Amino acid sequence: MPTVFVYWYPGRDSAQKQKIAERITDALVEDGNAKRESVLIIFEDITPDNTARAGRLQSLPAPDTHDSNDSEATHSA
Repeated sequence: MPTVFVYWYPGRDSAQKQKIAERITDALVEDGNAKRESVLIIFEDITPDNTARAGRLQSLPAPDTHDSNDSEATHSA
């Protein structure tokens, strides 16, 4: 049985989840030769404070990546 886990931030309504479930199911049936009744999709809402990307919690403000010493003026040829 194909099982698909969809992890995402909260905010999608049931209509959106339904549409996505249909599209994922269709892809597995059409391209993966799965039986429609065997496809299981699990939607899991996660919060930014429970996820990290590149070693940084997603709930933290983005780091200031602007370097005042790295301007176009200092890169003139």
